[in-house]
Amino acid sequence: MKKYFLTEITTKDKLIHQGIYFEPKEKSDIAMLWVHGLSGEFHSHITSIDAFASKGDDLGYGFAVFNTRGAKFIDGVQQQDASNPKGYIYIPGGAGNEIFEECIHDIDAGITFLTQQGYRKIILVGHSTGANKVCFYAGTVQDSRVIGVILNSPISDRLEKTKKEIAETLPLMKQKILEGKGDELLFGYSHFPMTAKRYLSLYEIGSKEDVFDYGDEKPKLIAFSNITKPLYVILGEKDEHADRPLIDIKKVFDAHTTSKNYTSIIVPNALHGFDGMEQKLAKLVGEWYYRLL
Repeated sequence: MKKYFLTEITTKDKLIHQGIYFEPKEKSDIAMLWVHGLSGEFHSHITSIDAFASKGDDLGYGFAVFNTRGAKFIDGVQQQDASNPKGYIYIPGGAGNEIFEECIHDIDAGITFLTQQGYRKIILVGHSTGANKVCFYAGTVQDSRVIGVILNSPISDRLEKTKKEIAETLPLMKQKILEGKGDELLFGYSHFPMTAKRYLSLYEIGSKEDVFDYGDEKPKLIAFSNITKPLYVILGEKDEHADRPLIDIKKVFDAHTTSKNYTSIIVPNALHGFDGMEQKLAKLVGEWYYRLL
C-alpha cells in the first residue's frame, strides 16, 4: 500500500481544493499533476493513482491530484474570506456550476504546489474532461514549468449528444441567459443538473471548452494545435463515450499537432476510464516519460 499525503491548494481566486500527493523514495525534479474528469474528485480513480504512484517510485517522479472547482455534480467550494470568522465561505461549485475557463486557476495552483515540493518540471495528465482542461491550459498559457502534456481519453462532450438534441436545447439556454437566469440550475438536460451557461460551455460549437472538435467538417483543434511541448495522446479502443471509431479521432489529432515530440496510441480493449487496465496505462506513461528524459 502506498503512502499519500493529504493536502490542500489555494487558487489565485482563493478557492480551496483538497487532494493527495505522493513522493517517490528517490525524488527527481519531475512530477506529474493528474487533472480529473467531469464531476470527478481527487480520489475518483484510486487504482489509477496507485498505478501511477508505483511507476513514480520506479522512475522517481512525484504525483499529485486535486479536486477542481468542477468536482462532483453539484457542490459548495470553499473560498478564502478574511471577513468570515472561519476564514472562508462557500460558493456554488461542481460540474453543473463550473466556468470552464477558470480551470487555469486550478491547474496553476496544482503546479505551484508541486514546485513548492522541490520539483522544477511538471507533466500535466488530463483524463476525460480533465484532458479538455489540460489541453486548454497548455494551449493558452505559456508556463515554463510544464515540460510535457498527456491527454488520456480526450473525448468531446459535445459530440456525445445528438445534433438534434443540442439544436433544440441551445435556444432555450440562450434565452435563460438573456433573462438573467444563466446561473440557475436546470434539471433534465443531462445526467446531472447544470446551469444554462454550463450547458452552452459543454455543448455549443466553438465554446472555449469545445477543444476537441474532431467531429466537425473542418476541425480546428485550436488549443491542441498550440501545444508545442512534448505531447502524448492516449485513446481507449472501446471508449464508450466516443461517437465514432477511435482511429478516426486519432487521425484528426495526428493531423493537427505541431509538437515535434508527439505520440498517439489506441490501447486495445481499453474503456474510457481504463477500468482494469490501470497498470497498462501507467506502464505506457512510464515508457513515454523515460523517453522524455
